[in-house]
Amino acid sequence: MREVLMLRSGRALRALQIAVCAAAGALLAALLPGIPWERWPELLFFTGLATLAFRLRVRYAGNYVGVESAALIPAILLLNSPGAAMLICVVADAISKLLARPRRLRLSNSFDVAQLAISYAAAALFCEALHSAAAGWITTAVLSAGGLLVFFFINTALVFAFLEMSHAVPREKLLEIALFQLAALLLLAPIVILEILVYGPYGPAGMLLAFFPVVLASFVMRSLSTMERRVAEVSRRNKELDAMRDISTSFGVSARIDRYERVFAAVARLLPVEAMAILEWPIGDTDVVAHVSEGSNASRSDVAAWARRARLDERRSDGDEPELLSGDSRDLRLRAGAHYQVRIRLTTFEMQSGLLVLEGSSPSLHGESALGSARAIASHIALVLQDRSVRAQVEKLSQRNRERAETLNQILEISNDLKKNRTLDDLFQSIATAVARSLGFQEVVLSIYDRERNVFSPRAHFGLGERWSSMAGRDVPSAEITRHWTERNRVSKSFHVREASSHESVRSSRNVVDAGEDAWKPGELLWIPLYAEDRLLGCLSVDEPRSGQSPRVEVVRSLEIFANQAVTAIENARSYNEAREQSIRDSLTGAYNHRHFQEVLQRELGRAERVGRPLTVLMLDIDDFKSINDRFGHPVGDAILQGIVAEIRNEVRGDMDLLARYGGDEFALVLPETPVAEAVLVAERVRRRVDERLFRMPDSREVLRATVSIGLAAFPDDAREKKQLVDKADAALYRAKHGGKNAVVATSEPGPGQLPLLPH
Repeated sequence: MREVLMLRSGRALRALQIAVCAAAGALLAALLPGIPWERWPELLFFTGLATLAFRLRVRYAGNYVGVESAALIPAILLLNSPGAAMLICVVADAISKLLARPRRLRLSNSFDVAQLAISYAAAALFCEALHSAAAGWITTAVLSAGGLLVFFFINTALVFAFLEMSHAVPREKLLEIALFQLAALLLLAPIVILEILVYGPYGPAGMLLAFFPVVLASFVMRSLSTMERRVAEVSRRNKELDAMRDISTSFGVSARIDRYERVFAAVARLLPVEAMAILEWPIGDTDVVAHVSEGSNASRSDVAAWARRARLDERRSDGDEPELLSGDSRDLRLRAGAHYQVRIRLTTFEMQSGLLVLEGSSPSLHGESALGSARAIASHIALVLQDRSVRAQVEKLSQRNRERAETLNQILEISNDLKKNRTLDDLFQSIATAVARSLGFQEVVLSIYDRERNVFSPRAHFGLGERWSSMAGRDVPSAEITRHWTERNRVSKSFHVREASSHESVRSSRNVVDAGEDAWKPGELLWIPLYAEDRLLGCLSVDEPRSGQSPRVEVVRSLEIFANQAVTAIENARSYNEAREQSIRDSLTGAYNHRHFQEVLQRELGRAERVGRPLTVLMLDIDDFKSINDRFGHPVGDAILQGIVAEIRNEVRGDMDLLARYGGDEFALVLPETPVAEAVLVAERVRRRVDERLFRMPDSREVLRATVSIGLAAFPDDAREKKQLVDKADAALYRAKHGGKNAVVATSEPGPGQLPLLPH
């Protein structure tokens, strides 16, 4: 409602100005016939004197001192012609305004001329009505004072109407202005009377001499006015400095919540504003940020939406000149009734950081002084925002550098750790643990690719808990994983899957709190393929970064650096394991060799003694193997050796028992945690399987049978030392061979209470 009233007030103000100008023109036209043109020298003299008086007008204490009365009131009384007085006022005031800058008459300037002309014409009409031919000095004084008072009342009425409609001055200051003008006119009254009295005997020269104190007073007041302006400028600059200090302090030590309120309070102490807004342009992928003062009717979201619609952050300005708006020209209105608005870009030489919007109901907001202060404040806010932005970027860069250095250091440590010789399963677990702890993920799964079966086998994890038991050993078809490895999901050499996946190897059961647009969401996965040159070895899948945010490209690349180290470690471990297997296994049968048998037996004996568990050694020999080689050849003998090893493996525990080739046709078995009774059963099953197997001759339908003899010795019943245990098992084998072959003989027969500890 108040906005509508302000709009109507603006229209009424223009109507008043036009009406006064029209009235002045009509009144002048009506009074022109009464001008004594025959007294043109006096008309020119008073016009020149009035022009000088208008040029001597001084603005002091916020008011204009109307010294032109010292020229126009004598002209009114001496010429006794309202038309002449009005014409002199119009011409002199117009000339004075044309001599000033800018040299043009506008509606506001024309209104000033018109209202003064009407005021002095009214004073002239008043004096003409009371004029007496026998005018003494008393009459002159009375008429002069009366003319000044009439001018004062008419001029004050017109000026007050203008000021009230334009809202240029608060109402409480109108009385102060009126009293100041009245005091100035009363002080001019003696000079006016003196001018009139000396004009008769001394003519224009006497009047100029009487007018001279007005010139002196004008220069004195001009000096005082200059001093006043300087004091006001110093005061304004001090207020600007105070405001800038408060702004700097607000950004330096204030909490984020009240930081901008303190800034708005500092600006409000300096400028006639009722509502303010600060908009900050986005940095990176952030959105426009708006801050509004408490006096604003518009919300932060409304202001930010307006800035986005207007695409203000995309506009770039070469300067910081304020944009002045009022009334209907504002597409953003912060406060109802605040008619005037100023927009200033927050700009430095290096960057444009935002926009400052100020609104108020006083037209002084568009004044030069207010605009100068607004520019200074805007420049300072821009510098503060730039400093904050640079500090944030430097801190962010430093943090990233610290994280990068820490990550690289961790990768180096992990790389050195992965170089240690270890089993593949231990290595896989170390890789999964290192990714989780060093690179910041709560859940990690390492899967190895089987090229022959075209599947991924989960081999190690971190953070899955009970879910791992349902995943371990369950192969995943490669298509279930590689179908996500598309260009749309590619990040560097990895793949970031942002939608829910059907593969459950790392599906999270936790609820992820939404921390913004970049938050890691349920169903997201990051895959890091493990390649050795162009061979796919496997992949790492990671979930739930500890930061709660989707990893940056730098983190992904760090993962890829680590993945390369992991691939090297896996290849080295595989090569080491292959070389080690070749060094401890018999190349023909695949059984362990004699040296490895001795090492394992010594280690298992020590463990059996520590834990108090039994251990049995079996010595196995193929019956009449030499004659088989001599009769059928070594290829047949080799096939029989391989077949017998296969049968033995079917009856022993692959994860605990050790099968070794002890000699040419002799094998040894180490059965940990197995008493002699159980070992006899195992040996008997082996003997029977071999006895029942038929070996087909190469290139022939003829089949061949082979048998084995087995001797057993148990720890601790038969022996406690390795050599004694092997010798006793070998002696039992000797008895089996000489007792008819194809037999099982134990060093000591198992007692009735000896039960097996572990099933075979």
